[in-house]
Amino acid sequence: MKKQRFLLLCLLAFVMTFAGMSTAQAGRKADMKVNYVLKNTGLKRDVQAKLRPLLVSYLADKKKANKQYDDLKDKLKPSINAGTVTDKQAQQLLDLKWQADEKELAVKREYEKKFKTVLSVKKTYLVFSLLNDSKSKMMGTNDDD
Repeated sequence: MKKQRFLLLCLLAFVMTFAGMSTAQAGRKADMKVNYVLKNTGLKRDVQAKLRPLLVSYLADKKKANKQYDDLKDKLKPSINAGTVTDKQAQQLLDLKWQADEKELAVKREYEKKFKTVLSVKKTYLVFSLLNDSKSKMMGTNDDD
């Protein structure tokens, strides 16, 4: 009985460790993106300080807008990779993708207004442009320039 509890606790700890790693990884990715945007906008420190929490909030809201679609896509990843997705699953993916796109557009429009409270229109455009840069470009390894 004690052995079973011990094994259960070990398994639980193992699962929690990996769940925490993916959350931490997502946080690092968002931090990297925020730092990249702030570095490349040429803003003064006081404006950066106002923009940083808006960027963090924007990325979280954007991720939330895509959550249902991303969750289903992750769940179906083996079928997608194997090419065995059913018509019903493909339709679910399409429906959730279009819903996610609509939600994401609403988030972008909302944050355009918020960004303009601390930035000019040109800088707001630049921020959105930088937010769309690839990870390789952010890390300086993009050869397509």
